[in-house]
Amino acid sequence: MAMDFKVEFCDDHIRVELGPDFIVDPGGQDEFWNEVRSACDRYDSRRVLVEGCVPSGERDTAEVIDAGQRTAAVPNLWLAFHLEGFVPTDKSELFQVIAGSGGVRVKFFSDSERALKWLRSNSPR
Repeated sequence: MAMDFKVEFCDDHIRVELGPDFIVDPGGQDEFWNEVRSACDRYDSRRVLVEGCVPSGERDTAEVIDAGQRTAAVPNLWLAFHLEGFVPTDKSELFQVIAGSGGVRVKFFSDSERALKWLRSNSPR
């Protein structure tokens, strides 16, 4: 199953756009992270901005832990999320903690300007 996302380089960061049909599927996470890592390596950047729609569906705690651990596929990653309609939950906080334990800095933002400012002023490149 093809996942609904697009990865592109934008000046000094990698932008990942999640489409309206993007589904957080444990089986498709390798494809997602392989594309993100490939772009980070190709453009020598560890700044990633994820924008788009909040993925539909409910994730259980084990899936959130797995997703957080998979972010470590990109070493030294700085990951900013700007998702339409996003409301922080205990699970999004758990995701941040798990990703952080793997050396990934994650933060959620209400607008892309603030997300980019955070990426540019904190990440190494």
